[in-house]
Amino acid sequence: MPVSTSVHITHCLQYIIALAPRSILDIGCGFGLWGFLCREYLDVMEERVQPEAWRIRIDGIELFEPYIQSHQRALYTNITIGDIRELAPKVDQYELIIAGDVIEHLDKEDGERVIEQLYEKATRALLVNIPLGDGWDHPERHGNPGELHRSQWTPEDFLAYPNIARMFELPAGAYGSFFCPKDCTVEHRVEGLLQAADYARSSGHVEKAIGQLKQGHKLDPMHRDTILFLSDTLLSAARHSEAVQVLEEAVQRDREFHFAFLALARILKILGRTDEARFYAQSLIDNSVVGEDIHSQARAVLEF
Repeated sequence: MPVSTSVHITHCLQYIIALAPRSILDIGCGFGLWGFLCREYLDVMEERVQPEAWRIRIDGIELFEPYIQSHQRALYTNITIGDIRELAPKVDQYELIIAGDVIEHLDKEDGERVIEQLYEKATRALLVNIPLGDGWDHPERHGNPGELHRSQWTPEDFLAYPNIARMFELPAGAYGSFFCPKDCTVEHRVEGLLQAADYARSSGHVEKAIGQLKQGHKLDPMHRDTILFLSDTLLSAARHSEAVQVLEEAVQRDREFHFAFLALARILKILGRTDEARFYAQSLIDNSVVGEDIHSQARAVLEF
């Protein structure tokens, strides 16, 4: 349907009003709820009543053109008809991007990619509203094949994007609202990616975890937890040379990162690169500030 539940409207609106964005992209705008509310509270409430006085850019994307009627075209600055999977990489940057009841209509892999792309395009916040878990079977309706629910989502799927989450219980199941501000620190973002990677790996999605850890590593190449987790996950995927490269780069940047030296020595020993393993182990043994526990483990590496 081109409409959604109403339980989250007040919750979302308080964040939208507080953010006061100057540009908004409404993905899957449907009947135009968010266009109407944003126009009312960001323009009309500021005494800009007539369209010629409006200052807020509110654009919409809708897959199914028959849903678009004259009132949506009056409220929105522009409406684009198309598939968000194709449009997400191409859209302009907006201060706020709203994806309301959209992502669950995509296959999981497509949905994850679209969320990542929209998060990058949003300059101040991404707002995702979405059914969670079981109970939300939704067939094609109104001649729109896009109405079918193709994936299920959980709060853990949004760990990578530091967010303010609110859950609602409805007869059909749980419903979530995830307000993801972009003004979070790099450290906060990296910690979110670490949590997301931990969840992905524990769920058996090792390659997904590697992708998230690489994102975190790119954001902060000196983050020690990310380096160790990434190298270990690469090893679990038998990507040995990549794991070695991550650790070699780490010890070159941070000579005090003793755990990285030790991990590198151990991996090289297992790979049969004994001279290199001895070099890194001996570097620890010769370092007077290294604790006895690390010294002991480094000496064990030398015991061939």
